[in-house]
Amino acid sequence: MKPSIAIIGAGLAGLTLARELSAVAHITLYEKARGLGGRMSTRRNDTHQWDHGAQFFTARSQAFKAMLAPLISSGTVVEWQPNITTLSPDQAPFKRPWFEPHYVAAPGMNSLLKTLGQDFNIQLSTRVEQVVAHNGGWQLLDDNAQLLGEFDWVVSSAPLPQTQELLPARILGDTLARYQMLPCYSLLLTVDDTDLPHFDAAKVNNAPLNWISFNHRLPGRNIKAGTVVAHTSYEWATEHLEDDQDAVKQQLVENFCALTGVKAAAITSAQLHRWRYALSAEVADPDREFVLNAPAKLAACGDWCLGGRVEAAFTSAQQLAKALIEELA
Repeated sequence: MKPSIAIIGAGLAGLTLARELSAVAHITLYEKARGLGGRMSTRRNDTHQWDHGAQFFTARSQAFKAMLAPLISSGTVVEWQPNITTLSPDQAPFKRPWFEPHYVAAPGMNSLLKTLGQDFNIQLSTRVEQVVAHNGGWQLLDDNAQLLGEFDWVVSSAPLPQTQELLPARILGDTLARYQMLPCYSLLLTVDDTDLPHFDAAKVNNAPLNWISFNHRLPGRNIKAGTVVAHTSYEWATEHLEDDQDAVKQQLVENFCALTGVKAAAITSAQLHRWRYALSAEVADPDREFVLNAPAKLAACGDWCLGGRVEAAFTSAQQLAKALIEELA
């Protein structure tokens, strides 16, 4: 009889884990959001679209390249070849080359997860509040203390702070303490394309913002109205994380205008998204690709195990899946 595994979080790590384990276990995924995305989220309205988390990803391992190959063939994943520049308050802009392929999902970054999640039992809008030991396994309870299900194993692919809150500290606390996540702000603007500079994206140095992308120019986007996504550095976000959010937004709008030459009057709307857990600090022990306590039947994985890139979420989950398959054999 196949064991039952609950996976908390249906981002790339959770979906990869489900994909790898579906042949050897009964899988249920719990996702607190209304849709799939996590830090590969896409925000939309009737006329505009912003990929306000990860803007692109690379593929360096053969395993990740193999996973992406059919998605590239189907057009769900597209190589991005932008005109990218470097901006700085005190230096002239200069063209920035990229030396490896960069990819986006189309028509939005969350399209990758929607495709990967088609065949799984995913409970959306479901917040797991407690993981409680019961009869040699685990019970999952929601925020109303209602039972969600009983499982042999529980794996958290949620961001690190949620994982630390959910999984019993007496079992995994010391192991999880070695990892750290860092914040970021995303500024989402609407600007007519004719008012924007000619480049597609910019790496920014020595400023609150450290990345600017004209989102509507990403390949495969169906909405042509001008949209901008700009991310801050984690250092700046950490310093201003609890500041008045309207003041933060205004300061970032001013920084965007100063860097790009776009006039404030050309910006027709501005939104701010605060990512408390956006980036992963460099891991002191890069060989710890996942967290596993086999006797307790608890585990965790995610990009935070390997430094934060999109591919890191895949790699962490895939390596954990290999270890779990050995345990379940």
